[in-house]
Order: sequence, then C-alpha cells, then structure tokens
Amino acid sequence: MAILENVKKYLGQNNISNTVICALSGGCDSVVLTHIMHNLGLRVIAVHLNHNWRGMESERDEKFSKEFAKSLGIEFYSEKLKSDVKKTELAARELRYEFFQKCAKKFNCNFVLLAHNKNDNAETLLYRVFKGTGTRGICAIPKSRDIFYRPLLEISRDEIEIYAKENNLKYINDSSNDCIYYQRNFIRKEIIPLAKKINPDVISSINNLSEVANMHYQIICDTLTQTKKKVFKGDKIILEEFLKLSKPLKYELINDFVGADLKYRDFKRIESYVNFIIDNHKKSSRKSIKTNLFLEISDPYVYKVSGCTKNNFELQIKGEGEYVFCGKKIVIKKIQNYPNFSDLGNIHYLSMNFENKIVLRTRRDGDIFKPFGMVSGKMKLKDYLINKKIARQKRDNLLLLAEGNEILCILGLQISQKMIVEKGRPCYSLEILE
Repeated sequence: MAILENVKKYLGQNNISNTVICALSGGCDSVVLTHIMHNLGLRVIAVHLNHNWRGMESERDEKFSKEFAKSLGIEFYSEKLKSDVKKTELAARELRYEFFQKCAKKFNCNFVLLAHNKNDNAETLLYRVFKGTGTRGICAIPKSRDIFYRPLLEISRDEIEIYAKENNLKYINDSSNDCIYYQRNFIRKEIIPLAKKINPDVISSINNLSEVANMHYQIICDTLTQTKKKVFKGDKIILEEFLKLSKPLKYELINDFVGADLKYRDFKRIESYVNFIIDNHKKSSRKSIKTNLFLEISDPYVYKVSGCTKNNFELQIKGEGEYVFCGKKIVIKKIQNYPNFSDLGNIHYLSMNFENKIVLRTRRDGDIFKPFGMVSGKMKLKDYLINKKIARQKRDNLLLLAEGNEILCILGLQISQKMIVEKGRPCYSLEILE
C-alpha cells in the first residue's frame, strides 16, 4: 500500500529503528500509526494520557487504547491528569508533551511518534493565518523536532481511514472533535468544506504552500546566521549595525531575538519592537516583552533584561557555594592567599562574615554605599551610580550584595570599603558567571 511505503521512507530518512513510542489516543490516526509501526516490525510502546475532561468518555478512551495495545501484543503505559488542571487547548497540549517527554526518559527511547496528518497540517496553517503569522508560522507542523516525529504528516485523513477499514481496525471518536466552539474544529468542519467549493484539493494546496514556506524559511535562516555574525556581540545586538540593515532583515532578526519569549507572535507585534528600536536609538529606553522581561536600548547595544528588580525578591548568602540569581550564576569560594587587589574583571575579593544576614538583591530606596577608597562617611547608592554615569535603565538591573540597606558590593563594578581584604579576616572570591 502507498501509505506503508510512505511511512517506511520516512522512517529511513530519519533513521528510526528498534524501539518507538506511539502516542495512542484511541482515535483513527493514532490507531493506524500504532498498527503500522507494529506491522513494520518495530518494538512499539503505546502511551496514553487520560486528560480526565470528559468523565466516562475519558475512561472509555483509556480502556480502549489499553485493549488495542494488548490485541497487538505491545507494551502500554498510561497516566491520568488531576481533575483540577486548566481545561484549555493550550494547557492540554503542554501537558501532553510533558507526558511524552517523561515516557521517553522512562523507556529510554529517542523516538516519540505522533499521528498528525496532512489535514492537521492544513488546519494548523489556516489557524495561524487567521491569528496572524509570518513565514515561520506558515511552515505549520514540523515533520520532526527533537525527539518527536510525525510519519503520517504527508498522508491525508481519507487515506488513513481507508487503511483502517482495509485492516478492520476499530477506533473511537472524541465527542469534543464535533464541537465548533474549539477554533480548530470550526476550521475543520466549517471553513475547509467551504474552501473545497473553490478547490476540491485544497488540503494538498495548503500543504504545498507549507512546504514552499519551509524552503523559503531555510533561506531566511541561512541569511540570518550570516547577519548575526555582523550584528551580534555575544547575546547583545550592536545598535549601529542593526540600524544599517534592510527592513526585512530588521524584522527577521527581531523575530528571532524575541519571538520565542512571546505568548502570541504576529507581524504587528514584531514590527512594534523594530519601530521601538528605530524610534528610540538615540536614548536609553525599555519595552516589555513579557512579565519581567524587557527589550532595552542602551547605546551601543540592544539586549534583553530581566525585570526581576520589580519585586523585593532576595537570596540569602550563607557561605561558600554556587548561587543563581536573576539569570546569573555567582560562585563564592574561600581563598587562602590574600590578594593585593579587590577586583579582577568579574571576580571580587572580599572579607565576609556570614553570621550577619548577607543577601543578593537589586537596589531599593534608601540604599547606602561606601565605595572602595572612601575614607569616611557613606553616600546614597543612587548618587554613586549617577557619578559613575550608569544609565538609569541599567541601575535597576545591577546585582548587589547587601546587609540591610548597606551595599557591600555592586557585582561587576565595585566593592565597599567595608569589605576590603585584611589579614586576619576570612577572604572570599566572588565570581560572576553569565
């Protein structure tokens, strides 16, 4: 049969052999996929996640899947979600993938097979078009990603149902698939039938568009890789180089830079970040990406910064060890030889007494500081940072070692005179790692 040859070709192209995990919901697509893998001689482990949404129907699905696996003589594993989990399409998808990844580790398997088909791909593409998308979104469902593989993606739902009929395979129907309240179901049951009046083979046409988009997106990625070499320094965008780019390259670069952090990504949203950089390139400014994450301009760079400074979170330092705070790793070690300097790049040398409560945090109103070399008195931390010409936006993201309202060290910048290394006092190195 053509469907078997198509799947065998896919397995060969992706070096899939030996043991595979099949996501088995009990529906036609997953039943056919599991049956094909078994018929091709692979060791199949069928896994089922009971979402626990539809009462007895959910129990029926799990029972059917278990019995189907048993009829093939293959292993079966299932779990049931708690009844209080969020009942949305997005939440369900995230929980399924967490379950599949857990199964991959449990069974030490690198191949998790999902039963998405040609129709699913077309429906996904239309959904993204209606929501707002770009070339990457039109690529729709990937044929493979990480440990997940989709052998049926180039096979239509009609072909799958024919295979099930010819092999006398029973399967179950999820009643929620008939509910057009769910947007994807509305596309499947209402939009595509109308589109078929224009083109009876609209599913193939949409899939062809997706394939072309994939090829075009690869060209974009290749170009972007070369552009990044000129425009990026580490994880920061060089502002001057960015402004030289053409409008399409500016868009794609920012799409790549912030896209994965956005809950919803569309043309207007990405364009707003591009325009923000263009309009504010002569001054320090900040624009929200999501909660506690910002796109910040501070000449000569554009970068992403954590907004963890917006709360009173702090991390107590109790002694030697590694500490992670605001996306950075701080390593504190006791040293035996006393250095004759206080700072060395991202390493500070300090005399610390952990009997006092010392914390890592960001700045607060009322902070005071006695910078290294200051003979008497103390000053407001704010005044010190202004004197050092530290941009306002950067001040809120500086990591501080503090005891009460007194700053003992501004990490990566300066230690307090109070913390200078003296013989007879324990000495520690504090190193900041990205």
